[in-house]
Amino acid sequence: MQEFLGFGLLRPLQRDQKADFAAAGGEQLIRSAVGQILGTIGSSDSTPGELPWRTDFGSLLHRLRHQKNDNLLQELARVYVVDALKRWEPRVVVTEVQLSREQHDGKNVLAIHLRYNVISTNTPESDVILGAIEQRVLINT
Repeated sequence: MQEFLGFGLLRPLQRDQKADFAAAGGEQLIRSAVGQILGTIGSSDSTPGELPWRTDFGSLLHRLRHQKNDNLLQELARVYVVDALKRWEPRVVVTEVQLSREQHDGKNVLAIHLRYNVISTNTPESDVILGAIEQRVLINT
């Protein structure tokens, strides 16, 4: 299982107890990757994307900033989350997305509550190796 899930640097970059960049594998690495994907501005008709070396990496959640929090926004956010994770994180299959607007450290954020399964291969009949993982991601709005 560990070979499939990989091992790498955790994002956002942080120091570990040895003053090196923190790294992990398994579920912790996947949580880190999901947060990075959803928190990175992907290219759209209104922005070139956040990462100059891979402009299309990330999600379109930034397009929802300063928008009215209604049913349409909630559905667009759900679609943007599922599409970004389907494209950039083939190890997960999203099973549930819940969204809400919240205050966090005095700022308005879009709180994304995810539930997903980690799969062993990228095929429709994949074996689930970690099921019903729940994760909360906060995006500044």
